[in-house]
Amino acid sequence: MSPAHRTLWLPAALLAAALAGCAVPGALERPSPAQQTEFRIPPEGVPPLGACRIWYAELPTQWQPPAMDCARAHSLAEKHGGRVLKAISPASLKDGRTLSVDYGPSSFPEVAPEHLPPPGYCRPWYDRTPPEKQPAPMTCARAEQLVKKNGGRVVYMPGPELK
Repeated sequence: MSPAHRTLWLPAALLAAALAGCAVPGALERPSPAQQTEFRIPPEGVPPLGACRIWYAELPTQWQPPAMDCARAHSLAEKHGGRVLKAISPASLKDGRTLSVDYGPSSFPEVAPEHLPPPGYCRPWYDRTPPEKQPAPMTCARAEQLVKKNGGRVVYMPGPELK
């Protein structure tokens, strides 16, 4: 390749790589300001500065998923619903003010918080079965297999790491 072609090729390759990165699911770490709204939660629920947290309106603070990487939080909320929160400033840890992006309702309506799986895990859920007769929490791959075989739905609680 001649030096002239290399000079033209490099900027084009860099532009293509940058545009491709924008289309990668989960690459969204900073939604546009138009998507963000201020949202107030109990101060003990505010994620540490630099981290995010998925928040579900129907769950009490102690049952909310843990803080995690912001790109992961946006990716999971996009798929499973919830509101992604990020502290506005150090004062957020005292007053509960956060910036948020709402991705819609959760994937676990009508499941009591105490029956949700631990963060990062799934649970097959059969709507006409009492909670005490539901299968135990398990890996999401296994839960998806059971639901595919037996019907029902998969209830997922977001966690900071893949399980």
